[in-house]
Amino acid sequence: MRKRNTAGKLNLPLVIPSTLIFMFATVNVIGLWIHMYTTFVVNADNPEAYLDLIRSPQKTIIQTGQVGAILLADALMVYRTFILWNRNIYVIITPCLTFIATFTSAVLFIELQQQVDLETSVFAKALTEWTAAFLLSSLATTVHSTTLIAYKLMNTQLGLRQDGVSTAGSRAALSHRIARIIVESAALCSLNHILYVILYETKNQVESTPSFLEASIASITCSLITVRSEEAINHLQTLPTSIGNYPSTASAKLLPLRKCSVGEVVDIRPSEADVKVYDIRPMEVNVGDPSGGQV
Repeated sequence: MRKRNTAGKLNLPLVIPSTLIFMFATVNVIGLWIHMYTTFVVNADNPEAYLDLIRSPQKTIIQTGQVGAILLADALMVYRTFILWNRNIYVIITPCLTFIATFTSAVLFIELQQQVDLETSVFAKALTEWTAAFLLSSLATTVHSTTLIAYKLMNTQLGLRQDGVSTAGSRAALSHRIARIIVESAALCSLNHILYVILYETKNQVESTPSFLEASIASITCSLITVRSEEAINHLQTLPTSIGNYPSTASAKLLPLRKCSVGEVVDIRPSEADVKVYDIRPMEVNVGDPSGGQV
């Protein structure tokens, strides 16, 4: 996945979600600032009573940014898996199902919050179950898609080795790339989801901390994915060849050019002791004829 396709045009399925995630993360941060101001300035006499409210305009802004960023980040992860697997629709059936579950649970717990009494606890059983379903469905989408991506990279590397392509110089780089994908695409969001679920299920007020971080982490993860996708494309352009451990962009030795007689057979093959990667370029060869002219 690149920000621009081979024609140089913007890759809209990547650029549009990335931009929207940034916008949702910005909305989330703005909502947090308004929420803090309302809590400690407007309601300075009794901030606990305000924080215990199940809903408020400030919390709605925060929740809009949070849910929007998570859903878009998951959708981008599924799309990234789809592209990496050569647009194989069957591979992404499970991630698509978990994404649908994430979207459905998000809609249901937001609707439930708007219907219950204002004094209802945020840890009410129904709210807790739908919130946990939302986070765990998103976790399943992230983990499954990341696993498919890592498997595809390792399987491609194995296929190159079976075809006789030397990958000795890129094994460490591949392991490093897979580790970065796991950390950036899955670990950050997954750990925050798990922490959020544990604190929410134990009815710990600290659950608001990972909740507030959800949109920002989704935005950071999306940015890292974009950067690493660009690096991956650049890495493929210097893949080692099967002739030797030389990158394809390395400078190659050109064969010397000399005049030869008509009918002379010239052997341009390199000697066995000097096997290298040669850059074969079109060249002009001047051959003199008996009349003294040029052919």
